Order: sequence, then C-alpha cells, then structure tokens
Amino acid sequence: MDNARTVALLNRVLHGTVNSVIQYLDIARPYVPPQCEEDLKELQRLRDEEAASAGKLTALIAELDGVPKVDPFDYWNLDLNYLDVRYLARFAAKHQDKAIAEIEAHIESVRDDARVYRLLQAIVAEKHAHKDVLLKVADKPSPEVDPEIKAKAQPKDCQHAPRPVRE
Repeated sequence: MDNARTVALLNRVLHGTVNSVIQYLDIARPYVPPQCEEDLKELQRLRDEEAASAGKLTALIAELDGVPKVDPFDYWNLDLNYLDVRYLARFAAKHQDKAIAEIEAHIESVRDDARVYRLLQAIVAEKHAHKDVLLKVADKPSPEVDPEIKAKAQPKDCQHAPRPVRE
C-alpha cells in the first residue's frame, strides 16, 4: 500500500478514536446512578487509553509525512448529554463495533508495513477490550426501589390545586 492510502487509513482510524463516544462521555455529563459510580472511573481509564492510541496514530501519520486529520463527531446531531451512563455505554459499544469493522476491513492491506500493522492490531485489540467493559456497564441493572418509596412517588389524581375562577 502506498503512503497516501496508508495515511488515509490511519486518519480514518484516528477519526474513530478521537471522535468516539468514550471521548465524548466527559462532555456529555452523564447521569451516574449510585451503582455505577466506580464504572465512571473505569470509563475515564478507557478514555485515557484511547487518547494514548490517538497520540500513537498521530505520530505514525507524521512519520509517514502525512497530516493527521479527523472529521466532525459522527453524532454531532444527537443530544447525548445528561443521559444515563449505562445507555451511553451501550451506545459507545455500538460505536466500537463500527470502528473495529473499519480497521478489520483494511488491516490486511497494510501487512507489509510492520509498524502500521502492529499498531492497528493493538488498536483493534484495545477496542474489543473496551467494548467488553462498555457492555458490562450497559448491562448493570437498576437498583430495586423500596416499595414504600415507590408508592409515595405514584401520581395522585390531581397534582395541582385548581385555580380560583375570576369573575
């Protein structure tokens, strides 16, 4: 594969890494239920690992005399802010599937360049591992609500007092 096509492939992988939902989680300010507080730290670890991979991709692109570039966030038109972290984790796992498929579809074309091939293999493995973590977070059940609290939270026949009629 020539350098221009290799750089184009690396830029697509860079895009899928820099613009991942994992990277967006900090900005999204998700709702984190009490049973998921530790998971948020784990998701931040995944974000840091992706950022490190993005740095390696950027360095390799530069070594190949390319210019690192990414397109806008794929989900720019969706409101992903303040959603439950479990929902966002499942959404992020689906994004990982797309990123993995992109790499796996083209990885054999760079087998002759050991640096590129090894880096892409490592990134695919990382994305698979991240997907596993994301799915564990996504599959966490909601805690059982105390029936007494649940009963008190049920709507009443009329939530608002009627307004007096003005004559």
